[in-house]
Amino acid sequence: MIQGRITLLVVVLAIVFMWDLQFVFAQTIEERLQKVEQEIEQKKEEDKKGSSLGDKLSFYGYGELHYNNPVVEGSGFPAGNLPPTFDFHRLVLGWSFAFTDRLSLHTEVEWEHAGGEIELEYAYLEYEINDAFHLRAGSLLMPMGPLNEFHEPTNFYSVERPYTQKYIIPTTWQAGGLGLAGQALGGLNYRLYFVEGLDATLFTPNGINESQSILSEDVNKAFNFGGIGRLEYTGFPGVAVGTSFYSAGAAQGDPNISHSQVTMWDADLRYRLAGFDFTGVYVHTWISNADSISAVVGETIGSQMIGWYLEGAYHLGQLMNMSLDSVPLDFVPFVRWEDINTQAGISAANRTPGTDRQVLVTGLAFYPHPDVALKVDWERWQDDTNDTAARYNIGMAFTF
Repeated sequence: MIQGRITLLVVVLAIVFMWDLQFVFAQTIEERLQKVEQEIEQKKEEDKKGSSLGDKLSFYGYGELHYNNPVVEGSGFPAGNLPPTFDFHRLVLGWSFAFTDRLSLHTEVEWEHAGGEIELEYAYLEYEINDAFHLRAGSLLMPMGPLNEFHEPTNFYSVERPYTQKYIIPTTWQAGGLGLAGQALGGLNYRLYFVEGLDATLFTPNGINESQSILSEDVNKAFNFGGIGRLEYTGFPGVAVGTSFYSAGAAQGDPNISHSQVTMWDADLRYRLAGFDFTGVYVHTWISNADSISAVVGETIGSQMIGWYLEGAYHLGQLMNMSLDSVPLDFVPFVRWEDINTQAGISAANRTPGTDRQVLVTGLAFYPHPDVALKVDWERWQDDTNDTAARYNIGMAFTF
């Protein structure tokens, strides 16, 4: 009898124990499921935040590696006693951030010559009122010519940038300022900025390409200001026509110059039709009080500088119908003729020898991808002293 009661008690205790154990297990599993659900919701929130940040922040850049034989120095005129060289000419990293749908930041930092020089390419805030009016302020790229604002190396076919847009237009040219940009009418775009002027004490007989002010308090002199504007029309298929105008003081407080005004005008045209690509650019610069500037720098500075070029190219990819990894390939043979005269306002008798130069460039650009280019070209130079020289260049370029 007692044994039966003991057996019954054990069974009851076992049932109660199993019931409690089942409750504990059930509670533990429920807690775990709740914890997993919380972790999933937390991950969703983190992903949502990450996606939001990704929508606001964009990253981009470009770079180019050059082999030059021989290297370019000074005016760019090749010399037989100069060596060939490799140069990772530039690596540029840029990013944009959208604070709101209307307010954004755009900036680029450039490492030139394998990091030997670091330069702020641009950094400006932009507020979009509507398509026709964007307010910009900061370090701005000057809208002079077709290349200064859009100078990525995949946008031109030669290894080096066109020399007109180096010695006459000091590409890449940026300055502190503010202004407006936008699309006024269908196909008509404009930029209009108030900016600081160039520094006349940095002019040379070979051009004004070193005269832009670096935005650093140690070297920047912001005594003189002026304006720059550009109009572009792309309303016709395959046609892009533009003009730019700049005028600003350049004495920058130097008492020996007192006053100097730099005025620059550009006209450019690009026409694409059935694989053909034609480009023409003309730039004319006037410099007032050039005699005083010449006395300060110790060299003859021209009162006028003129540069122009014509370029023709053909996109063989349209004929060959080839692709790599499902991406169409393009082969672009091209030829360009340039004329650069940095002392056009001076008589031949008083001109610094070698400042009136002509350059013939011909070569081939291969695009395995629209954002990647492999280039090879040959240059023939001649100047007003009848000196001639040649060199060849090989380049790799990319944008992302």
